[in-house]
Amino acid sequence: MEKGTKNTYFGSVVKRLPRALLAGFCAGLSFFFFGILDIFASNRSELLFSFSDFGGHIILIALGVSLALAATIALLPGKASDVAFGVVVWLCVMGYIQALLLNGAGSLSGDTGGSVNVALAIIDAAIWLVVGALCILGALAMQKKGIIKTVASVLLIVLIAMQATGCAMRANDISRSPFETSSTKTDSTASENTPVRPDVEKAYLTREGLCEVSPGKNIIIFVVDRFDVSYLYDVLNSTPDFFDGLAGFTLFDDNISLYSRTYPGLTSMVTGVDNDFSGTAAEYFEKAYQTSDFLRDLKANNYKIKLYTANYYAYTDGTQLNGIADNLSYASDYTVTDTGALVSNMLALSAYRYLPTALKGTVSISSASFTGIVEYNGNSPLYELNDPDVYEEIHENGLSLDDSENSYILIHLSGCHDPYIMDEDGGRIEKGTAEAQLRGNFKLIYEYIDELKRLGVYDDSTIVITGDHPRARDDAAVPTQPRVTTLFVKPAGATSRTLSYSPAQVSQENLIPTLVRSAGIVTEKDYGRTYYDIMPGEPTVRYHKFELYVKGEDDRIVTFRITGEGNYFVNWELVSSDPVDMIYK
Repeated sequence: MEKGTKNTYFGSVVKRLPRALLAGFCAGLSFFFFGILDIFASNRSELLFSFSDFGGHIILIALGVSLALAATIALLPGKASDVAFGVVVWLCVMGYIQALLLNGAGSLSGDTGGSVNVALAIIDAAIWLVVGALCILGALAMQKKGIIKTVASVLLIVLIAMQATGCAMRANDISRSPFETSSTKTDSTASENTPVRPDVEKAYLTREGLCEVSPGKNIIIFVVDRFDVSYLYDVLNSTPDFFDGLAGFTLFDDNISLYSRTYPGLTSMVTGVDNDFSGTAAEYFEKAYQTSDFLRDLKANNYKIKLYTANYYAYTDGTQLNGIADNLSYASDYTVTDTGALVSNMLALSAYRYLPTALKGTVSISSASFTGIVEYNGNSPLYELNDPDVYEEIHENGLSLDDSENSYILIHLSGCHDPYIMDEDGGRIEKGTAEAQLRGNFKLIYEYIDELKRLGVYDDSTIVITGDHPRARDDAAVPTQPRVTTLFVKPAGATSRTLSYSPAQVSQENLIPTLVRSAGIVTEKDYGRTYYDIMPGEPTVRYHKFELYVKGEDDRIVTFRITGEGNYFVNWELVSSDPVDMIYK
């Protein structure tokens, strides 16, 4: 390169540098800083760590990306630089529009199972392509029409300013500790096994006693998340005898769950208390656990209650379970055990937020992806939806008898909900399938049953294997197909040596009555009809509340009345669609 040419080139680089820096920092800050902060603030109650645990890393990443993009735009010659600038403007503009208007439904953990709304994906892609073409054509015309360069620069400045303002307005959510919202109030109903500890900040459900059962009566419920009958049939189609080992159980394949998601589905299963969504999630959890007639009757009948489920969707603070759950522990601090995985997950959340709808399936991220990254510094490990860990603990230790009179044990597994990190042998894998993880869940269940038999407590045990909700398919669309949840039940004293089948039209409403009847719980309350009280062919009326999320609109509870067989959508009648402020707030 001759001296004059070199001087001209470097002069052009210097001239391009201001807009190159502006574009680079808009992209770097948007995708690697502002977006992550907004996700963090929006899901603050779900994430058990602080901004300081990952903030320094994303600042460095955002800075590095910004400078790399700026250098690329500045150093590329002529038209190539203009095109690069146009591409970055396109990504910044469409990323912002995607996050603000085009993302449809879903919380941090989502429940779509990777499904894609085809119509939305097509519209989304068309918008991306049109805006992309306009940005690149505009960039190519910048040198002749300076107004285009000015408009693009102003647009980038506005994007940075709007996002910075949004983060500043949520500074309190970003900066506060995950412990700051925890209740430390005392509760006169607390038992000796679950004392209220006002001197610490966080109560949580632990893995304590996971491998222990009672020498008396046991009620054992395996909640396989999102155990829709479609997953059941996937297994049966390839392995017809897979469930034959459930001797004494009855398979009900026309079972309707009341809710469409873990919140508030699992808590309503445990307590028998419905949610009218008039208050916050924390208020519902407090009311449900503390006013449940069923949980009160369990305690009155000398049952130890152990709930192995995850926070956020089943409780927001363990103090809501004071006097109820016997596997509570308390902590005033936490430890991040894998900073690299934490930062990687936050980046993945940002990618999911900004990618076009058609490409979101390339990113696998959910609340369960944070499992094992944070540990409470309490007396016992936090229970998380980590199926391989649960299997390993039970497989290696087996079961033993504790000193309780009776036990109610609920074990919540990820099951048919992603991420799929368990293979069919119970081992850990990086990325599997729903069917393989379901098979792995049943390997765990079969070994658990074998241990109950070895201990001599299987016959008197009431065992339920079911889902907390069916498969959603699309959280942003009113269902047009039936939603049916798999259900296996073994009552105490069952003598059959085979798996039975019933097409009876049952629902979650029959769960607690079945447990009460099977376990012989003494109570003055009439809980209603059991699963076995519903005769095959007897028409029943059941309800399903679908939680509808639509971006830019009010959340809604869409209630269906199912009259007759639930597997035929012609029997599903939409009876109400009620707006709520926020389904989870």
